[in-house]
Amino acid sequence: MILALTLTSVLTGLLGTALMIAILQLPLIWGGKPYDTLGAIGAIFTKTVDARSRALGALFLSAGGIAFAVVYGWVALMFVTGTFEGANYVILPDFPTRIDLFYPILGLVGGFGHGMFASLLTTFVVTDFHPIEEMRDPFGLVRSFLIGHTVFGVVVMFFQQQLLQFFV
Repeated sequence: MILALTLTSVLTGLLGTALMIAILQLPLIWGGKPYDTLGAIGAIFTKTVDARSRALGALFLSAGGIAFAVVYGWVALMFVTGTFEGANYVILPDFPTRIDLFYPILGLVGGFGHGMFASLLTTFVVTDFHPIEEMRDPFGLVRSFLIGHTVFGVVVMFFQQQLLQFFV
């Protein structure tokens, strides 16, 4: 079961991280300015925002996404195996896998809480100590963390439940 959790966590963590980054670029559609999360993470180490810092930021964010996908997967695994009882919100009962809306809802709540906690911690560090002045915007950081982590939680929890069904 550890191998299954590891494999599903790598896949869902990378997928959730990619969608989180894509969703954070949506303000570009209506002419807004997105918070450059990848650049902000990488610039902590490189002191500049460029392609190198964004690549470094993507590496750190992907590693963190995989690590947190393990936690989300562990929770999903406890519900899938019957260790915990969850609500039964099954849709499409004739679908090859069991699609239960309980898991995306659980991911939404977990992701929003994760985003609140992460934004509270990093707001103080980033707004006070970030080497790039434009990355010190607390509103942009909190907004991007809440939206990004909520999307991450929904995607990871849904796909963890879908993939873990094949191993149980």
